[in-house]
Amino acid sequence: MPLTDLDVKSYKVLAACCLGNLASGFPVNSFGNVLLYVVSYLREKHGEEVRSSGVSFVPIMCTIILSGTMFTGGLLEILIGYKMSLIGVSIVFVASIMLNTLALSNFGAVIVIYCIIGYCEGVLLVTFLSTAMEWFPKKRGLAAGVSALGSGLSGFIFATAQSSFINPWNYTPDDAPYPGYPKEKYFSQPDLLRRVPLSFLIIAAVSGVLLAIAIALVSRPTEDEKSQLVGTKLHLMSPSISTQPEIPPLKMLSCLHFWVFFIIFGLGRSDFIFMNSLSKVFGESFINNDHFLATTGAITGIMNGGGRLIWGSLSDVIGIQPALMLQSSILTLLMFTFHATTAGGSVMYFIWVCTITFVSSANFSLLPAAASTYFGPNNGKLKIGLLYVSQGVGALLQGLLVMGWHVVLNWKGVINIFGICSLLAFAFSCILHFVLKSIKDRRSSVLAKFGQPYEE
Repeated sequence: MPLTDLDVKSYKVLAACCLGNLASGFPVNSFGNVLLYVVSYLREKHGEEVRSSGVSFVPIMCTIILSGTMFTGGLLEILIGYKMSLIGVSIVFVASIMLNTLALSNFGAVIVIYCIIGYCEGVLLVTFLSTAMEWFPKKRGLAAGVSALGSGLSGFIFATAQSSFINPWNYTPDDAPYPGYPKEKYFSQPDLLRRVPLSFLIIAAVSGVLLAIAIALVSRPTEDEKSQLVGTKLHLMSPSISTQPEIPPLKMLSCLHFWVFFIIFGLGRSDFIFMNSLSKVFGESFINNDHFLATTGAITGIMNGGGRLIWGSLSDVIGIQPALMLQSSILTLLMFTFHATTAGGSVMYFIWVCTITFVSSANFSLLPAAASTYFGPNNGKLKIGLLYVSQGVGALLQGLLVMGWHVVLNWKGVINIFGICSLLAFAFSCILHFVLKSIKDRRSSVLAKFGQPYEE
């Protein structure tokens, strides 16, 4: 069947959303790969008081800002319009990355810059996600997965390029300043450290070009196009569409399902946070090959991007709730056995890191799909943003746990914290699927006898 003009436009916008998330996704998705380079540079400038365990909160802080302020993207669009909000936030985003080159000489400035970057990334992410799902209303999970694919691949592309630029010599960390922690090492090679600030300028230029292309191609569907999209049969669509009633954003807060989803997604973010902020630092403690660890980080970018696409597609087939149970059960098993990679060596480490990243990436597809499917597609930015606050709350609590207990617990203890979070997410997923679904079905059956609709 030949593609219509509407089909072509839909695919074009979906590609633009993927490209936009690719350009804006690197700060959170590749920070774990460059953490040791940045910390080593900061130590050169500020002395030995800067340590990896203290700086690992930066991506957590980015996640908190990104998640907690994402809903403001909808408010910003109301104030200045769809395109202008995208253009304005993109300019601030690129400028912040460029300023980070200068900010690396001041630790406080790094924190401020990353807060701004986190906010901009959140607004851009929710805009591209909601736009993609508007163009594919019958396959929201897959549309969210394709859009989020760009954000996941950013870790692969930018991490590979940044590591190759900063450390083409494959230097290994050679500075072990703490006798009590012989495995905590940093880079001291001057030629490597000089390249750290310049790498952010290059990334800023590339991100700016990609965002400009994405903004030129992206647009929201008109009311006429929306009605056609519901009736048409795009190749990405299935014949069924959700009939879930529309729930206003603020009324979501009174829905029990919203808060259970909130807890599940908040807990489910934990493993992704560990992979992004601490997995490479953990690997450096027993693997003396920086290029291998950088390559592992790059490949996890592919797993991250591909996972978002596959989990989004899977949720359209088996449902969001079963997908959440499957995801959290696998993560629980993997996290509780992750410390065994110290005995299994680099091959086991590689397999576990890639698999955990692939499975934990499901949140980026399942969360926006859940917001749109269970609470209705209208006001998508606000609804996704409200549910995305769970990621910030989860990141904050897990960050405090790790930062507070890092000095007391060894690596096994820290990793087990994240394993417990996955186990709790699995428990709440079972409650959502078996308990709340049963209650809703019974209440719907009773109300149907009296001719009344079910309302949560």
